[in-house]
Amino acid sequence: MNYTRLIVTSVAIFIFALLWNGLIHAVVLQDANAALVNVARPAAERNMGLALLLTAGLAFLFVWSYAYTAQHGTLREGIAHGLFFAVLAGFLVNLNQYILYPLPASLVMKWFVSGLVEFCIYGGLASWLYPIKRITAHSDERY
Repeated sequence: MNYTRLIVTSVAIFIFALLWNGLIHAVVLQDANAALVNVARPAAERNMGLALLLTAGLAFLFVWSYAYTAQHGTLREGIAHGLFFAVLAGFLVNLNQYILYPLPASLVMKWFVSGLVEFCIYGGLASWLYPIKRITAHSDERY
């Protein structure tokens, strides 16, 4: 495993995640997210350090799992990895929150779709910034 590329790719995805989520939640879904004002924790009580740590951890796990599972490092593999992560996160987070809290289904679907796009972009970034070179019977290249 190339640890330098792992860190660089994780940092790039972390930065993209911050920008993407800022755009989606503070601009695109600002009015829709307003429906959560009575359910969500007040902004002053949110732990931003923990939120940043969670985002960084997710970026790292995404790249780490990509590095171990991608066979050729193609854009198609990156997007497929992103789709897998998005569906997994959608079930674990979005669907679970819909079950637990009185959230509008339309908002949960918007979160899910934006997550699909977000994680596919993560996959594209991973395939670009962390090229995969596997050892094969016909190659002596090392990753």
